[in-house]
Order: sequence, then structure tokens, then C-alpha cells
Amino acid sequence: MLAQLTISNFAIVRELEIDFHSGMTVITGETGAGKSIAIDALGLCLGGRAEADMVRTGAARADLCARFSLKDTPAALRWLEENQLEDGHECLLRRVISSDGRSRGFINGTAVPLSQLRELGQLLIQIHGQHAHQLLTKPEHQKFLLDGYANETSLLQEMTARYQLWHQSCRDLAHHQQLSQERAARAELLQYQLKELNEFNPQPGEFEQIDEEYKRLANKRSIADHQPECIGINGRR
Repeated sequence: MLAQLTISNFAIVRELEIDFHSGMTVITGETGAGKSIAIDALGLCLGGRAEADMVRTGAARADLCARFSLKDTPAALRWLEENQLEDGHECLLRRVISSDGRSRGFINGTAVPLSQLRELGQLLIQIHGQHAHQLLTKPEHQKFLLDGYANETSLLQEMTARYQLWHQSCRDLAHHQQLSQERAARAELLQYQLKELNEFNPQPGEFEQIDEEYKRLANKRSIADHQPECIGINGRR
């Protein structure tokens, strides 16, 4: 359940703190009074797209916080535990937007990518607008509804653990297969090099002789390159 929403320097709002209680809460007002600002701020806490013009004019940044009670949200609590972000039975989502449009997200004080804000946000709250029905077409939401209808938390946890184990085993298998292919390619290269050496059939001391011959020929080349200079010097003398 959403327990509190805090807004600072967002749109036309300088400071605003709203406390929510169990039951139904209605925010009313005339058109243009700013009712949607609270919904927009909450959407940003859940990983929505941020823009530079969302920051209040003259402010360096906007700071938005949404605090949730997790007593009746076991799926969100489990997600936090799996990602090592749990902090009791409450959860604080925070979004900071700079005046240049850059933003950062936090879950319980820990900096996280926006993808994690969105992932957790789907387990915490649903914002229903004119296109809210499209949520029913998303496979992840369909799975969430099915799991909730089944009401088999322990079975779901066991299945999740087994799936993660299977997924890790698949990654390990792919890694070992890659190593096996690399070893096979290395063995093939060594066999080719060995074949080349056998065909070359080097004799004992042959490499040393070749090295000495190379040095001798290189010295002759150096002498030949400097010969015109020597002739020129002798001619001038």
C-alpha cells in the first residue's frame, strides 16, 4: 500500500507531502489545479521517463519519494529479498531529476537502474488511465494474475528456485561447450604446426647456422649500402 508521497521542486510544486491511509483516498479540484502532478510524480518513482522541464523553474533538481507498506505485498517483499534491497516491511522508492534532464533512481537508499524501479513498481501499484486495459495484454501481468489466482506461494517459490537453478545450469553448459570448442581449435592448430615442422624436418644446429648466415648477409648488405659514400669520399680526396 502507498503510505506517503513526497514531492520537492517538481513542475509547479515547491514542497508537498501526502500521507495515505487504508481505504479509499480521493483528490479533487478544478481543472488545472495540479491534481495530476501527484500521479506524474508517482509514475516517475516507478521508473517513468524523466524530462528536464519537469524540474521546477529555478531549481537545480526535483526530488520525489514514494513510501510503501509491504505487509500485504509478499511478491514485492520477495523481490526485494532476492535483489538484496529489503529493509523491513517498508519500501522507499526515490527519483532525483537534475535540471539538465539526467535522473537517478533509488530503492531503500541504494542506487539502482530504472529497469529495477519499473520491475518492482509493477508489484507495488497499478496506475489506471485511459489505456490501462492494455496491461492485460502483457505476458508478465498475465502471469502475475495467474499466480495470484492459484494462491500457491510455496509452490511458486519452489518453481522459481528450480527455474533459476536450471537457467544457471544452462549457462554453465554453454560455458563448458565454448571451452571445449576452444580446446578443439587449439589442438587443431597445434597439429597443423607439428605437421609443418615435420615436413620442414629441421636438423640439429640448423637454426643456429641459418641465424649466422642471416647476420653475415645483413652485414654484407650494410657494407653495400655504404659503398657509394665511401667511393664519394675517396673521389673527393
